[in-house]
Amino acid sequence: MDWNEDGLKDLLVGESNGHVSYFQNVGSVGNPVLHYVGLLQVNGVTLYVGSYSQPFVNDWNEDGRKDLIVGAVDGRAWLYINEGTNANPVFMTTSYIMLATGAQLDVGERSGAIVVDLDGDGVKDVVSGEINGKIKFFKNNGTNANPRLAAGIFLMTGTMQAATPGTSRLDVVRWDNNLTYDLVVGSYDCRLRLFKQAATNLPTPTITLTLTSSYIIPVSGGTISYTIALNNPNTSAVQFDLWTDMQLPHDIFSPPMIQRTNLQLAPSGNASRNLNINVPGSWEMGAYYYYGYVGNLSTFQLYNSSNFYFVKYPIGDGVWVSEWSYDGWTEEPAMETLAPLPQAVGLAAAPNPFNPTTIISYDLPEAGSVYLSIFNTSGQKVAELVNGYRTTGNHQVTWEARSVPSGVYFVELRHGSQRSTCKIILTK
Repeated sequence: MDWNEDGLKDLLVGESNGHVSYFQNVGSVGNPVLHYVGLLQVNGVTLYVGSYSQPFVNDWNEDGRKDLIVGAVDGRAWLYINEGTNANPVFMTTSYIMLATGAQLDVGERSGAIVVDLDGDGVKDVVSGEINGKIKFFKNNGTNANPRLAAGIFLMTGTMQAATPGTSRLDVVRWDNNLTYDLVVGSYDCRLRLFKQAATNLPTPTITLTLTSSYIIPVSGGTISYTIALNNPNTSAVQFDLWTDMQLPHDIFSPPMIQRTNLQLAPSGNASRNLNINVPGSWEMGAYYYYGYVGNLSTFQLYNSSNFYFVKYPIGDGVWVSEWSYDGWTEEPAMETLAPLPQAVGLAAAPNPFNPTTIISYDLPEAGSVYLSIFNTSGQKVAELVNGYRTTGNHQVTWEARSVPSGVYFVELRHGSQRSTCKIILTK
């Protein structure tokens, strides 16, 4: 994107702190050299959208000047109309992309809106990723100069919603050089996914992975048992490929663990197989996600997928305490065990009241993005303690409040679509 109209491609970068940085290309077409210019401004103040800004440049109002659309943690598409020139963009006011109903475009959390004529009808639409990894399409039923966006619908791939494991970020390409746009989508799992516009025969075969053993593996290692079940809902036979892989701790993916091609299922047929995964003691501790897929490997087409997770924790390795007597009573020894994984989001702080340090505990029934912040009674954020991916389980974080005055504060936990708060009191 040529931000200053000098014939060289520059770079706008969104930041987790809600700003947008501008890097100017001071090199050449064949040898780009990026120079950091600064943060974009709105009416003389640094542009700020809360957190997780995602910029996209487009002439939204069709006046011949490039405008700026910024996705944000609040799920909206923030709109900045250029009141300067293409060579020197100037933004004076903040607004939002609106739907035809008058409501603001909102995908929930972590929007990443782009503008493109995705359905090929000659008018620009809006497509956006979101925190759960899904992709929403807002069709324009108006014109380019006067968009009238319909309510968002999730894009589909076969019988599934097009999605990544979390916080989808996308761009449009003509991957196979035809007249339709395809989507390249990034995600928290460090992989890029390609969603191509293509004819799909529905329904397609489905796969279901079911864990049949305990999901907890001790430090010394063990075995995970599971079942792969396949189903053909068609009234004719289907041919497909099957493969599996595993997401290791720290978001690294294994190579394919199972790969079978040219499988067939009879009309309305089913098949299943019981399998094991050997988990040696040398594997690192943490959460493992095992995925199964059915599709067409030669064309990289995915029909359906399923997954389960297991954890490798220090459980079952506790040492039995020898029996001991006290005044003639004999106590039964107890074995050290790990607390069960939480079934619901939990939030608590102790000590409370406190001075000046408290430990905030939170429980996550599912892995995902977590935001843990402290607000004062005026609604101002005074601290951000957690901002990123966290695994299933119990977590703790310490807040040292030496720099803020005594009073009432609120801890806010956001995890997916869930929000929890608790009141804490600082006494100095």
